[in-house]
Amino acid sequence: MRVGVVTPTLNAERFLRETLESIRSQQSHRIEIDHVLVDAGSIDRTTEIASGFPTRVLMALDGRGMYDQIDRGMREVKGDIVGYINGDDEIAPGALNAVADALDDHPDAGWVCGRMEYIDESGGVLGRMQPVRVSLRSFAGIGWSCIPQQTVWARRSFFDRVGPFDTTLRNCADYDWYARALRLQHPVILRQTLGRYRLHGAQLSLNQEAMERESRMVKERNGGMGFGSFLLGKVLSLRLNARNPRWLIAKKTGRIKFTA
Repeated sequence: MRVGVVTPTLNAERFLRETLESIRSQQSHRIEIDHVLVDAGSIDRTTEIASGFPTRVLMALDGRGMYDQIDRGMREVKGDIVGYINGDDEIAPGALNAVADALDDHPDAGWVCGRMEYIDESGGVLGRMQPVRVSLRSFAGIGWSCIPQQTVWARRSFFDRVGPFDTTLRNCADYDWYARALRLQHPVILRQTLGRYRLHGAQLSLNQEAMERESRMVKERNGGMGFGSFLLGKVLSLRLNARNPRWLIAKKTGRIKFTA
């Protein structure tokens, strides 16, 4: 089975080698990887590091943002299954084999997600989050994407059916894409760790003001602004915390934090 992986980058040399190693380690007699890195004009060693791996490098120099880079990569990458991983995150060991198993076992399923590890700059585990089943209204009502991006993989046919990312959203286009996907079907949720999300001070997701503005736009598009959706979002938050008590403690104690 061929899996297409896209990585958007801009000056990603600090953690890129670990990301690329995590992608290359998925290759097996069963899993063939096609990896496309789309770079927005790095002036560090990003493309030099990528040249040491079985990675195709595309350039996107017109400053249209990360999700435009991903869309470009998705148009080029080959795979029965597709997904993206940022240049500072990692695919967990054995993840793509588990994804292939899940899609084999569920032939009608279009997409998969699973448990995510939060890691620090050195790769140490800060906590883990197991996603739970959501409805579109609860997902919109909670106001953030509790479907962990680093663990999401989709059949190519399903990805194309949902469509490309909305590139007008510079921070929350994944939240928007998952809402559109939920209109079609729920993902298969695995208990296995599929991705590793690295928390560090320079990442895009720490732009809190932009995140909140775009999150509201996604909520408005998907019925998340009413009182009923607000309550469903609160219940979903309680379910997530109950399912992940150590994750909750790590957030409350500041071990996991999303602001600088």
